[in-house]
Order: sequence, then C-alpha cells, then structure tokens
Amino acid sequence: MKNLKFAILGCGHIATKMAAAVKTLENQGMGVECYAVASRNLEKATAFAKEYGFEKAYGSYEELAADSSIDLIYIATPHSHHHEFAKLCIEHGRNILVEKAFTANAKLAAEVISLAHDKGVFLCEAMWTRFLPALETIRSWIRDGRIGNVETVEADFSMKLSDRERMHDPALAGGALLDIGIYSLTFADLFLGERVDADGKVVRNEIASMDCKCVKFKTGVDASDWINLTYENGQKAYLKTSMVSPTHNEGVIYGTAGQIRVQNLNDMVKLELLDDAGNVVESVEPPRLCNCYEYEVLACREAIENPAQFRHEICNHSAPRSLSKQIIWERPEMTHAKTMEFMTFMDKIREQFGVCFPFEISPAETWNRDGDKSILQVFDIETGEAKVLKEFDGVIEAPNWSADGTFLTYNSNGRIFKFEIATGDVVEIESYFVDNCNNDHVLDPDGSGIYVSHHTKEDGLSRIYKIHFDGRLPRLVTPLAPSYLHGITPDGKTLAYCAERNGSYDIYTIPAVGGNETRLTTAFGLNDGPEYDCNGEYIWFNSERSGRMQAFCMKADGSGQTQMTHDLHWNTWFPHISPDRQKVVMVAYTETDVRPGEHVPNKSVELRLMRRNSSDGLQRDRNGACENDAANWGEPETILKLFGGQGTINVNSWAPDSKRFAFVSYVHGDDLSN
Repeated sequence: MKNLKFAILGCGHIATKMAAAVKTLENQGMGVECYAVASRNLEKATAFAKEYGFEKAYGSYEELAADSSIDLIYIATPHSHHHEFAKLCIEHGRNILVEKAFTANAKLAAEVISLAHDKGVFLCEAMWTRFLPALETIRSWIRDGRIGNVETVEADFSMKLSDRERMHDPALAGGALLDIGIYSLTFADLFLGERVDADGKVVRNEIASMDCKCVKFKTGVDASDWINLTYENGQKAYLKTSMVSPTHNEGVIYGTAGQIRVQNLNDMVKLELLDDAGNVVESVEPPRLCNCYEYEVLACREAIENPAQFRHEICNHSAPRSLSKQIIWERPEMTHAKTMEFMTFMDKIREQFGVCFPFEISPAETWNRDGDKSILQVFDIETGEAKVLKEFDGVIEAPNWSADGTFLTYNSNGRIFKFEIATGDVVEIESYFVDNCNNDHVLDPDGSGIYVSHHTKEDGLSRIYKIHFDGRLPRLVTPLAPSYLHGITPDGKTLAYCAERNGSYDIYTIPAVGGNETRLTTAFGLNDGPEYDCNGEYIWFNSERSGRMQAFCMKADGSGQTQMTHDLHWNTWFPHISPDRQKVVMVAYTETDVRPGEHVPNKSVELRLMRRNSSDGLQRDRNGACENDAANWGEPETILKLFGGQGTINVNSWAPDSKRFAFVSYVHGDDLSN
C-alpha cells in the first residue's frame, strides 16, 4: 500500500505532538508520511514544516484543504474553530481527524458529522486515549476477575493551564471541561459505559443520575469541575478536573477484590494492579512508539486503506434522491455516535455549571416570545391545505382535539382554554390554583376533564394534575417533579409522561388516579413525548439516543423500543399517531437551528407525515403480535413548512376522523415591528 499523506491544519502546541508522532511513523516505515502543514502565517508554517520534515507548507487553510494529494488532515486549532475548519476540509472532500473536543457544542458537532456523511469522507475525533494498547491490558485484568466486580471509578486530570489565553477565553470555548475534563469523562466511559445484560449481551450502561459543580474563572468559564455519575447498574464515577490546580493525572478502577491504578489517564504511562490490601501485585509500562498519538494515526490509516471494512451506507429520508444514500466512514473505537454522545453530555454539564459561550444563543434570547402572534390552523391530509381557525395577539400552544370533534383545547399564559370549532368561541376552563400550565396536556377520554402539567408555586417544577370540567378542584397525580404529561390510554386509566429523576429524562407511566410510577426507558439522553395509540398497545415517543432527536415506538410495557425515523440533518419531535393508526405527524427542526435535545420556539420547522405501508397497517409475527417497526412505514414526507417549533404540535391534535390535525404557527414580535 502507498504511504498515507498526512497533513496538519494549525501549527500550535498540540500540532507539535502530532507532528513528532507522524515523523516517528515515517522514519520507521509504517506507511505514513509527513506531507503538508498549514498556518494562517506562511512563515510559521514554513518553519514548522522544516522542523518536523513536512514536504509542503501553506499560508492558508483553504490552500491545504484544496490539495487533492492529501489522504488525511489533522485539525489542530482551538476547538472553538474545529467546526469551521472541519467543514472547509469536508467540502473539499478531505478525510479528517479532528482534535478533541470535537467542537464547542453538540449542535456544531451534528452539522460537521452530517456533512461528512453527505460527502462520504472519513471522519474521526482524535481522542487518542481510546486507541491505546494499554486498554487491552486493563480490560484483560477486569475480564479475568483480577479485581473482582468493578464498583467505582475515580479520575482526576488537573494542571495549571489558565495562563494560556484560549483556556480562559469564553470566545474560544475556554474552560477545563472541554480541554481536559473530557479525559476524566472518557476514563469513566471506557470502564463503566457498558454492562452485560441478563441474556449475556454487552449493552450500554446508562447514566442514571449526574451531580455537577464547578468553580468559575474570573472570565466566567469553568476552572475546576466535580462530576459525580451513577450508572443504572449502581456503579459510580467520581471525576475531577481543574485548570488552576497543581498537576494530578490519575485514574483508579475499584473492584470488590482489588483496584487498578492508571498513571496519566490520558496516555496511560503506567498501570498497577493492586490486591484488596493495597499491595501492588503487577505493574506494566505499556509500549509506545513515540508519544501515543501514533496509535490513532495508524487506526485512521487502516480505515482509509480498507474502506469496505470501516464504512457503511445509510438512507437519509429527507434528502433529495441523489443524496438519499449516505456514507458513515468511522473507526469503532471512536464512532460518530460516541462523539455526539459526548458533545451532548458536555453540553448538559455546562448547563448545570451555568457556562455559556458568547457565540451560543442565551436561553433568555431563545425563549423571548414578547409580541408573538399565534395562528391556530387545521391541516387537511387529503387536500394538503391548511385552514386558519383564529389568530391570537399572543402565544397559544398545543391544541388538543376533543373525542367528539366539537372543540379544541390549548394553553396560553399558564391557563387552559376551550375553542369551539363551530362558533369560534373561546372559553377559559376553570382551573383554580393550577394556573401555570405548560403545553403538555391531554383530554380524559371520558370527557370529564383534562390532565395538565402545572408548575407549582412551591418550587416551580412541573407536576401533573387533572382539571375537572364540572368545576371541582384539580387533583394532583404526580407528587414527584418535574413530570411532563404527554399520553393517556384509551380507557383513561394510565398516563404516560416524561420525567427527570436524578438528572436523567426518561419516560414513565402512572395510574391516572395516582400511585407508583413505572420507568420505561433508560437510553442515553432525553426521552420525551410518549403517546399511546388508540388501542393502548404501543407508545410513540422521541429520543436523542441515536445522536439526533428521532421518533421511536415501543410496546406499552416499554419493550421492543424501535427507532422509526433515521434523519441525518433534522431533529424529529413529538410523533403523533392518528386514531386509525395509519399516519403519524411530527415536527422537525434542522440540525443548524437546535441541539438534538432542544425544542424551542421561533424557528423555521417542517411538519412531516409518515404513513403505514400495508393496507391494514399491520404485519404479524409468528405469535400474532404486531410488528410495529420502521419496515411497516413509509418514509416521512414534508407536508408543511412554517415558523413555529415549541407549541406547534406538542400534544396529539388529530381530529377523530384521522383526516385532519390542528397546529399553531407564529409570527415573531420582531417581525411584526418591521
């Protein structure tokens, strides 16, 4: 095989380490050669190329990206600029290795990964720790029971870095978390991120709860971080990172019969196996060709030389036919899904820290709906036309359609209203102290009232109540909070809702009269929008477990969780199944507008419709059970583009005839004033 022509974009500190590793591979004849470097300063690039023996030097990143002789470009700029330069390289068809953190946030990461799929190029995040030979030694010790059952992981990666401008500059996505905290998170994931289920299969070990705290630097970025994780099987991780503390770089894996100590958890220079009395029984210094950056380079070389082994084709339903087939080309050690998982995870941690970068839209700006105008409409599936029912000088959200087809309910300013379809009359439903309702509500099938999510005055958290149409006082259903209602069984006996418990948002059910709740999902990230079909047999919901928010379906007991949409560039929310179970309508946000776990207002969105393939809509397995998988459904089609998002179709708004559904579009206050 020919040598892999390696290029480096950016000539900073991290680039020197990669250059040394690549030069070692070249000198040892291992199929990699130092080909090109680029800086925004040609003199700097020329000096770098001369020092490390690279053939070419470019004075702009554009020139480097345009060089078709390059096999792989390593992006070594600050992570605040990874998004920009990764896109530049991908647009030119270059394969890329992107230094961690992959980007500044999950929204930017999603855009880069999607573009790589569109262009069919190789893409990998340069998390070198995941490629180290030392991992096999540690895993073999654990596999062989040398420390018993693993119970806890501790990791601390701290060093004084705050004197470096990029580390404390919010505009450069500074802070300890993205730069070195990611190593502590990776260490925990490597040894706690998977578990063996009851069938002996290796499955993901979900994080059940998370407790995060930080001390901020004077510029507002995180300086010292403490992250405590509890996994669903009871294992725990205690993680620390700091850019202002003295250097401490160690990871420890505690088991019931001993422990494993790792010196330098990022490059694992020394491994020690200790018995339960704390005595060192084995010590290993793993081999290295240079500085351990070389292992990820060799892995990338293998993937590029053997594309058939490391890439697979997927279908993007929303793309034009010419782009519908897309390529995922990745390494199993650092998949694109793992990159998205970590970027989303670090976004959630920064939210708990209260750290936001200046190039990110603040929550206050995102949710500013002052002066918004709402338009309540009905879309006819058969004619493809939308009819305006009423315009409102304010925000209304989430229309429900009554079972008898005579009225819609919606929420506005914390109250619930009834809209009579025949007359257009609007009546506020008496709800007494339940006066801070959000857009999560469903009508009781017996017509006696409506279940709502109400933010209680005591703590501001959402709880589920029933409001009675006969004037009785509302009744509390879920004492635990926050709980966000979405579905009810056809017999009205069970509610399905999204709830946050110990830092994890999952889907739960509870008897409508109150009682104990049952957790149905444990997958990573946000699981939301649960809604029963008209038989109460299945629950449709949305989940970001795949890296994008997509539609899923499962049986009412939580089994058979199946992904129903596979869109690479859009985040799909709130799949609403029609009463005849033949159609699902949902709202979709483009990846450039939101992070996977966001459903915010004032965005250009699409309403998508998905239909069953078979005439009766059902396929049966050998036991006669309904196979409600994606194969039984057609590809989602865009039926309407509008300005909306949060509030447009948060709850099921199908008419009883399954031919129409209600929705809300908006005109933003800023647009009204122009």
